[in-house]
Amino acid sequence: MSRSNRKNGGKKKLNLNQEKNINIYNYNLINEAELETFKSTDSFEVMKKAAKSSFDYIKKNVKFTNILIVCGPGNNGGDGLLIAKLFDENNFDVTIYSPLGNGKTEDSEKALNSIKKNNLFKEKVILHEYDLVIDCLFGVGFNRPFSNNLFFFINELNESKLNIISIDMPSGVYTDTGAINSIAIKANITLTFHRLKPGLILLPGKEFSGNIEILDIGLINLDNKTNILILSPPKLKEPKITDHKYKRGTIFIIAGKEMVGASKLATIAASQSSLRSGAGVSKILIQENNIDYFKPHILEEMIIKYKNINDLKNQIKNSNVDSLIYGCGIEIEEKNKNLLSFLLNQSFQLVLDASVFSLMKNDKEYFFNLLSGRNCKTVLTPHKGEFEKLFTVSENKIHDCINAAKKTNSIILYKGNDTIIASPEENIYINNISSPYLATSGSGDVLAGIIGGLLAQHYNILEATKLGCFIHSECGNRLGRGLIASDLIAEIPNILSEMTASD
Repeated sequence: MSRSNRKNGGKKKLNLNQEKNINIYNYNLINEAELETFKSTDSFEVMKKAAKSSFDYIKKNVKFTNILIVCGPGNNGGDGLLIAKLFDENNFDVTIYSPLGNGKTEDSEKALNSIKKNNLFKEKVILHEYDLVIDCLFGVGFNRPFSNNLFFFINELNESKLNIISIDMPSGVYTDTGAINSIAIKANITLTFHRLKPGLILLPGKEFSGNIEILDIGLINLDNKTNILILSPPKLKEPKITDHKYKRGTIFIIAGKEMVGASKLATIAASQSSLRSGAGVSKILIQENNIDYFKPHILEEMIIKYKNINDLKNQIKNSNVDSLIYGCGIEIEEKNKNLLSFLLNQSFQLVLDASVFSLMKNDKEYFFNLLSGRNCKTVLTPHKGEFEKLFTVSENKIHDCINAAKKTNSIILYKGNDTIIASPEENIYINNISSPYLATSGSGDVLAGIIGGLLAQHYNILEATKLGCFIHSECGNRLGRGLIASDLIAEIPNILSEMTASD
């Protein structure tokens, strides 16, 4: 029995999101959706619907006896006031705490005036008197630093371990980036309206959002205006009865030096995962004086030995190459820059990983120019540290990835527990099923191998990257704690089989 089937007594269900595209709205788009809706629907009616949908969800799904609703001065606070009114009208014990005052917008003032019981409001609260806190401080409109008093209150709230539900966004998390302004409310559940927001699933905001539920409040659909979606895997290609191994695609992996400790692990991991993902042939190019180092570990792959860089170039020129992986375990040497330049001038699809980013950090513009001329035939797979060696970084990771994709005319896969895939056309896919257990040696090489193997099978480059990211994440989620790279490789066929059965 495989390790994945032993875990928890059986298989975990795949997180397949193929049924629909899950759209993500940034602040500007959610604001536009509201304004368009308000042309035909009174804004206060929408606020009441937001409050009712929140009330209904909490009443049905959450256990509590005493509720504290923390309200801000704006429309998120107005939502909270109306939620409090509904709980009171249904005979629940509810308290309203408004550390910044109430009714600073027209609709929140209407909400305030609709509450007839002054005894619901308290100027000071003792947190341990409550078992549920509803956060309605700022919502999507958060754009200010906290006062000292509010900072200390949020810190006390987070340390209280009370059950916390945030309405629309956890207060202190920026809607578009997930960045935190010194502190943020750490919610167990976030009830967000209409569509997901980037800050709920990008780090560090992801850590503060808890379980996320999307509530319909009747806003107009502007899905055709968003370029940000949750990653959902493309359908797998069915093998044809007439296929042979060369029709299934040939992938090349260039091995590093014997003395580079990670070289063997990286090369074998990339090669084996490319075969497991469906490539017909995997060929490892190894300098002849390193053959003995690699050979005992190579079973299914073919070995191509070369004498020097010129010989390596000739071997590649005279071969049918569908895709090639470069960077796993290579050394930072001038001759490898020369080799990379050669590879970037070939017509096959490339996956560039790992040491490539260190190799080219002092020749960025030259590297970008070579990539730009390849007509989007390259996937770059940096983690945070590697990304920062080549590209400008800010608090807005989505913008950073778009800029990198456009600058290089390549697909960017920014690895992390909130992996982002970006295309030069500014399409963004955020992986919301990333596994923390993938943070282990060789895991990134497996990912490169999966993507390279799919490219060898002539998947569209963006589709191959999305599918590879999904398969890799599912392997991590399935295997869990203690996994190593070889476990991931062995799990790939199981994931592929289940995806095929689900189509």
